[in-house]
Amino acid sequence: MGYPKTSSKKSKADKNIDEKTTTTGNNDEDFQPKTWNPLRLMVMKLSFTELRFTSPLNYEERDGVYNCAYCGLDLFDSDGKYDSGSGWPSFWRSTRDGNVAYKQEWDGRLECLCANKKCSAHLGHVFLDGPLPNKVNKELFDAAPPSDPRGRNPDGYLPRFCVNGASLKFEKKTGDDAFPFAK
Repeated sequence: MGYPKTSSKKSKADKNIDEKTTTTGNNDEDFQPKTWNPLRLMVMKLSFTELRFTSPLNYEERDGVYNCAYCGLDLFDSDGKYDSGSGWPSFWRSTRDGNVAYKQEWDGRLECLCANKKCSAHLGHVFLDGPLPNKVNKELFDAAPPSDPRGRNPDGYLPRFCVNGASLKFEKKTGDDAFPFAK
């Protein structure tokens, strides 16, 4: 079951989209959502917020990658996860430059979205009250993507990606080179 087509012509911008997805093709017809779960769709496509402390991913402690539940793009990893006490899975860094997009909301909050243009799933919000740089691994801090939001003070708090667990799928780490982006 696919989405209805609105036009068979593609704009120049659509043709030049840098695909950031784990799907096999680059055409709209090739893109297949990875979920039809009603809660996940409410969160990712209607920007609903799941209740605090209800996501099993909030308590996940294994090494692995947190992918977009809609398209499969890798967004966060266990090296950047920490317990913020907020009730939602929290991360202080994303996996790769440009995998997470940002949008300023009407109330001033910074929304984070999956950067795959065919997905653009709502993930949650970013706040500048994460851990201090001296509280995280220096090598991971130095390897954090430059696109991650930062405060004005270089020694100030790192971002807190406060993410709905329903928008993520956890993939357990396997093998020695499972995290090439963290090296």
